[in-house]
Amino acid sequence: MARVITLSVDHQPQQVECTCGDLDLILHERVVAQTEHGLVTGRVVAIPQAAAEAERPRARVVRRLTADDKATIAELKILDAKAFLYARRRITERNMEMRLLTVHHRFDAMQATFYFIAERRIDFRDLVRELAYQLRIRVEMRQVSQREAPQLLDGVGPCGRQLCCSGYIHEFQTVSVRMAKIQGISLSPPKLSGCCGKLKCCLRYEQDGYEAFHKGLPRHGAEVTVDGMKSKVLSHQYIRRITLVARGDGERVTVQSDALRAGAVEPVHSDQPLVASPAPLGSEAFPPRPQERSHRPPRSARPAHPERSPHPPRSAQQAPPQPAPAVPTTAAAGEVPAKHKRRRRRGRGHGRGGQGDSHGGQGEGPAQP
Repeated sequence: MARVITLSVDHQPQQVECTCGDLDLILHERVVAQTEHGLVTGRVVAIPQAAAEAERPRARVVRRLTADDKATIAELKILDAKAFLYARRRITERNMEMRLLTVHHRFDAMQATFYFIAERRIDFRDLVRELAYQLRIRVEMRQVSQREAPQLLDGVGPCGRQLCCSGYIHEFQTVSVRMAKIQGISLSPPKLSGCCGKLKCCLRYEQDGYEAFHKGLPRHGAEVTVDGMKSKVLSHQYIRRITLVARGDGERVTVQSDALRAGAVEPVHSDQPLVASPAPLGSEAFPPRPQERSHRPPRSARPAHPERSPHPPRSAQQAPPQPAPAVPTTAAAGEVPAKHKRRRRRGRGHGRGGQGDSHGGQGEGPAQP
């Protein structure tokens, strides 16, 4: 009987089964393994299991990861960076319609894999020959899809955690917009799309539970009978297992989804909210905020200023005196009335003669006829 473990190889989404011999390995332990593609490093994701000799895999674990192996990995990262910069420069000079994602050297430094993304097939034979001549190693060019690109680069999703595809998803499954409709999720593209621009993989996680829950339930808008009254189905809640219906009298009630599926409908209390109401302020969930201490006394406790007196109310204030109406007077012959008199403006004069100039003009006086 052979002892077999499952190994997650670094920089590869696939998992490999290896024989571990007499090594007592634990989960998440780093090891060096010999595969059909050469030496690789990885992490143990399944404890050793007994397997028949006929099912014995070809790959085998060589040793646990040592300090020298860690130093080798650090040197390979430097080689990866140098090869990436050189290859990206050559791609730009050749005007090739491709985007280089990353470069990974094999653990024995005898082969380098260049991952790139492109909208169509690219003839990169000349580029491969140039890279192999410059780096003096075997070069492999591998084109990946848009969903596989974040899996290689890694990152953080909208939920704040590591991307599922780079964390533990090894095989992509089909995801459709119908799943979002069944789960009642907004159909806005920014909310449904992941880092790769495709639909999020997490839409698949609870799909089986939602399909089992909606099986046998009436659709939205269907008519059902509740308390002998025709009612209309408004929505279903998968988490609470309830259904919101609108009765004929206009009242909205919630019923148990299992009872609605069986036909024995008993309405729940109509005042029961569909969403849990927040805890009131002052409760244990939300303790009252401590009042801020202020050294300034309140306004009512301040002493009145001896020189200041309170303002009288608006009604007690005296109205401003009204100006007396002007009495029209008769102007003498040849004299311009006062309201028609033209006052000369002091300051810089206008016109050719400079009339009204404070430096050389005339002073104020009656206008000449």
